Amino acid sequence: MQLSNGVSAADSELWESLKQGEERAFDRIYQRHVRALYQEISKRINDQSAVADLTQDLFLSLWEKRETIQPQGEIYPYLYGMAMNRVLNYYRKNRLQPQFVAIWDNLSEDIAGLDDLSLAFKQAHNEELESLIDTAITALPPRMRQVYTLRYERRKTVPEIADMLATSPNTVYNQLKGIRKRFVAALKNTSFFLFF
Repeated sequence: MQLSNGVSAADSELWESLKQGEERAFDRIYQRHVRALYQEISKRINDQSAVADLTQDLFLSLWEKRETIQPQGEIYPYLYGMAMNRVLNYYRKNRLQPQFVAIWDNLSEDIAGLDDLSLAFKQAHNEELESLIDTAITALPPRMRQVYTLRYERRKTVPEIADMLATSPNTVYNQLKGIRKRFVAALKNTSFFLFF
């Protein structure tokens, strides 16, 4: 049975059960999709140990983030998006640039036959990026975090921030440069760096 949003009732129920922390739902998702995801990753990476690690990492991440994910479609396309993020990160981390570019270039061909995959890939990609950014923000020193909050969350101008913190605009600019450097460093070993 399909719901009005195109998601099967079974997938919708599994998503909700997973978000509630039901291990049986996680086990069903794992058993249903682990083999296909392992095969998709192994098509792109020849190291079977790395393939196994990435597959397990994908499901570990799914379990750890179960309360915060906001899936909007079928389960498999969402997991496939997570898998492709891990493949791209693997190539990036291991500096295997030619293969990385080939994987990226062929990705649209690989997903052409899957209806909801583009949306699911973008959603998984965005959720992982948000998590990475949240971690980078949390790791900022207190003063930099304060500047970040004022500039990017409260939308204050540099002169306003300088005034509020009783410092010079030049100091605020330097803090913003430091924030950017930290974010770039956090993104460097991920596929997100391609888009930064």
